[in-house]
Amino acid sequence: MATDDFDDRPARVELGPLDKTFRDTNIVVLILFSLCCGIIAFALGLVGMLTAKDPKAKANATVVTIISGILTAVGVVLQITGAAAGFVAGGGGR
Repeated sequence: MATDDFDDRPARVELGPLDKTFRDTNIVVLILFSLCCGIIAFALGLVGMLTAKDPKAKANATVVTIISGILTAVGVVLQITGAAAGFVAGGGGR
């Protein structure tokens, strides 16, 4: 079938595996993935966000990246404050 200049249908773009995964997976499952898998979800979400061609896949990857990034940052802060509290409670390293 030949296409002409007046064809209003969007061009079909070949989607990669991450595009299909982020587009076709329910958002609740993606949120659970980002809550449970931390840095792995952040890495996959970042790759999906940067390489996605489908707008829905890009939006879902952005959600995964933001949630897992926030939780990873909170975990790091809690680790640092817990270590500092242990250092102070233990006598400051004497």
